Amino acid sequence: MLYNAVSTLGLSKRLQTANTELQLERLRNNDEIASGKHFDVAKALGARTGQAIALRNLYDETDQTLKSTALLQGRLGTMDSALTNILSAGQDVLAAASVGLGQPSPTGSSLQVRARAMLEQVVGMLNASSGNGYLFGGVEVKTAPMRAVQGDESGLPSPIQIVQDAIAAATGGTSSPQTPAETAAAVAALDDLFATPSASPLGFEGGFYQGAPSTAPRLSARLDRTTEIPYGIQGNDPAMRDLLQGLYMLASVDTSQLPLDAYKPYMEAAVAKVSGGIEGVRDATAQLGIHRAQLDDIAAMNTTQLRILNDQLDAMESVDPAEASLRMNQLEVQIEATAAATARIARMSLTNYL
Repeated sequence: MLYNAVSTLGLSKRLQTANTELQLERLRNNDEIASGKHFDVAKALGARTGQAIALRNLYDETDQTLKSTALLQGRLGTMDSALTNILSAGQDVLAAASVGLGQPSPTGSSLQVRARAMLEQVVGMLNASSGNGYLFGGVEVKTAPMRAVQGDESGLPSPIQIVQDAIAAATGGTSSPQTPAETAAAVAALDDLFATPSASPLGFEGGFYQGAPSTAPRLSARLDRTTEIPYGIQGNDPAMRDLLQGLYMLASVDTSQLPLDAYKPYMEAAVAKVSGGIEGVRDATAQLGIHRAQLDDIAAMNTTQLRILNDQLDAMESVDPAEASLRMNQLEVQIEATAAATARIARMSLTNYL
């Protein structure tokens, strides 16, 4: 005689397994309610998973571009501030030097002091840094591009001493030119000193400037797949060298002590260098302003794109709160029913069948 019977032990284990699965499903559903996202996005999207992955990759790329843009905006802002201060210092000295351009003035010694102060300010601005790198040394961002006017611990003569030595060598040993011929020789020597490359063993690159040489690649930033911004203004650019040469000429010599025929060509050469340098720095500042405006446009575009991508991803990955709540209620009813059935089976004994 055959009997169809179900083992209470087997049924109990099946109910326990089902209860465990329902509890896990409730935990996943609870996570979805808390986060607002599908627990298993790939399962929820199915065939659209590839599209979601592509959108997520584009979102990450745009977000990284936006962060890089913000860093570059900070660097360019600091560069712009430094160039503005350099222009102000150069214009201050130019105004003071132009007053006594025709003949020696008793204020020549004060002009020397002012030129020295402005020179140190310009050198300080060219050693500006942002984050962990110097701004005006080109690709050599770890080294201060400009040597201090009064020198450093390198063992080399100070930059102002290099200039004074060049003037003395050109004039036959005197600290300042005394004739038109000596002035012409001194100016020519300084022109060579501040040239790149220079015939002097202690030329501008090495004796004054220690950043990337003029032959090195310039700094630029690629903000996206199609846009690249060059922003590599360097302390050895022609405008900077002209401005520094003029300032060093005025800071190295007390022009009030020069004879008239030596004074005039010396001052004209110094003022021409300062003036030319200021014009070049002004052009560089204007170009930097164009790059900053371009950078702002790119940042605004990427911000908009990031917002659009975020909306698209939310639409694909987000869980409907009403649907998730309904599913949670259903799971709780199932869990309660399973628990009740398990409890009833646990209370059964042999007497239930007699």
